[in-house]
Amino acid sequence: MSAAQPPTRNEVHIAICLTAISLFFVFLLMAVVIDPRNADFTGYYMAGLIVREGNSAKLYDLREQARIQAQLFGRKNLLINPHPPFEALCFAALARLSYVKAYVLWGAINVLLWLLSQNLIWRHTPIPLHPNRYLLFCSLFLPLWGALVKGQTTVVLLALFSLTFVCLKRGQDLRAGACLGLGLFKFPIVLPFVFICFLRSKWKLMAGFAAVAFVLGLLSVIAVGPVGVHSYMNLLIDMVRNPDNPAYGTTRYWESMPTVRGLFATLFKGQIATVYLSVLAAAVSAPLLFFTAWRWRQEDRDRRGNAQGLMFAAALTISQVTAHHLYTYDLTLMLLVVPLVVSSPQWTEKSQQRKVLTAAIMILFFPPVYVLLTKWKAMCILAPVLVAIALGTISLARKTKQPTPCAMG
Repeated sequence: MSAAQPPTRNEVHIAICLTAISLFFVFLLMAVVIDPRNADFTGYYMAGLIVREGNSAKLYDLREQARIQAQLFGRKNLLINPHPPFEALCFAALARLSYVKAYVLWGAINVLLWLLSQNLIWRHTPIPLHPNRYLLFCSLFLPLWGALVKGQTTVVLLALFSLTFVCLKRGQDLRAGACLGLGLFKFPIVLPFVFICFLRSKWKLMAGFAAVAFVLGLLSVIAVGPVGVHSYMNLLIDMVRNPDNPAYGTTRYWESMPTVRGLFATLFKGQIATVYLSVLAAAVSAPLLFFTAWRWRQEDRDRRGNAQGLMFAAALTISQVTAHHLYTYDLTLMLLVVPLVVSSPQWTEKSQQRKVLTAAIMILFFPPVYVLLTKWKAMCILAPVLVAIALGTISLARKTKQPTPCAMG
């Protein structure tokens, strides 16, 4: 399609829908090849089943979790479910179906949520001008496939962050905060972003977030009762205090986390105590969060600036790399970050920042990288790549430029 005759809105929507259908079709083929019982979805299904059977108070009883996983999936190693209680309410409905049917239905829901996220941001990204290139870019991103095949909830979070971005663009800070609150099922990623907004003094956003968080807290108490909430808090505290506990399996996965914490835990494995690793990670993460908030606050004050999309992308990237837990499939959120960067007016000019960002993005979206890093158990190497994208985006945001049509560059 030529630049002189860009595709119509209907053509863009048709392209997105066809891509969604293709994603679901390939997902079904992969579900046949890969045993769904090995997917992370077993943890969500198990939680929903415990609640549906009326044993919600035992939702975080590791013995109960082990019993159900062994009975339904033949698991010998326990896959602990450390997710908030309110999340189990959502999966209780799916637990009415057999596991395979629930898994396939959840895959379809995830594809529809991906479709929703693309429709939400299409006005602010290169989708209208380059739908074929953009959708190919999405469909080849391996973390998205990881989220779909594992039955994860990251695509839900992608849709919520897309809603948050659109609300902020419209000046609807209260709704934006509510959308962030709904993402608390993955609070290790959401809370750093909320902290950045707090440092920016976005009080309406914070009010919306607090209101939804309060409601979800009430739902959690209703779902599992005070005893269940207490058990959940004890589980989280014990996981933080004793990350080396084999039952939690955290130490086996640090190298699979593209975060500051994962990078240091891998580099200094067996050399320094866990508590010092946490201090070191905090010492690096805190300046990144404060610097991002400071730069975004400057952009808030500059009404002539047009870098809000860039700063949102930078904040979301920093929230990922500073998260306490972040797995490869969680990088699906970069499907929002990268389009916001390459569709910015600043991207149309050749600059050193653009060269750095292009190199980092190519690494992040090159499929063999994930194959090799998985084989070497070194996914944490992507942490510096994420930092480079975040800092490069912040630097690019300083180049104030009048809006021009988006381009993929």
